[in-house]
Amino acid sequence: MNKNKTYQTDQDLAEGCARCEQRAQYRLYSQYVDTMYNTAYRYCFNKVVTEDILQITFTKVFASIQQYDAEKGSLKSWIRRICINTTADVLKREAKWEPLWDGGWEVAGENIHLGQFDAEFLLKLIEKLPPEQRLIFNLYEIEGYSHEEIAQIMGINVNSCRVYLSRAKKKLRKAIEQLEGV
Repeated sequence: MNKNKTYQTDQDLAEGCARCEQRAQYRLYSQYVDTMYNTAYRYCFNKVVTEDILQITFTKVFASIQQYDAEKGSLKSWIRRICINTTADVLKREAKWEPLWDGGWEVAGENIHLGQFDAEFLLKLIEKLPPEQRLIFNLYEIEGYSHEEIAQIMGINVNSCRVYLSRAKKKLRKAIEQLEGV
């Protein structure tokens, strides 16, 4: 193996990993581990669980790396999707999912304008949400998944997904109002 080999593109790096080149595997892992750690941690706020999720994530990444296609998106996005799906799988086993939709609509009300708060403050508020609400909030508001995608990932009704998100937003709004003295 050429020790000076560089991987110019995501596709080159993925192909190197598919050929089981340790240098490529190390580079991929070291390049993305911190980002994936932060992604998984934001969902569970537990270092041990996050480390387990990372182990599973990178095992899945290396096992399916030949499926990566640079024309469909960046390697980071592809790995992030695997990480999020793995995180959701791990957390939904522990969550207490209840069917929430009773035929009516629960509306979250006004949007929360989160731009006025720093990330650390917001993470502390999100951490206090019940795990089911935190998972839905992260997937929808931070990752940009649709309700339909979340419902499919979580194995719940689309309308239940909306209710979980609504309840999460209400709790966040209430926490912000209490802190602001409103």
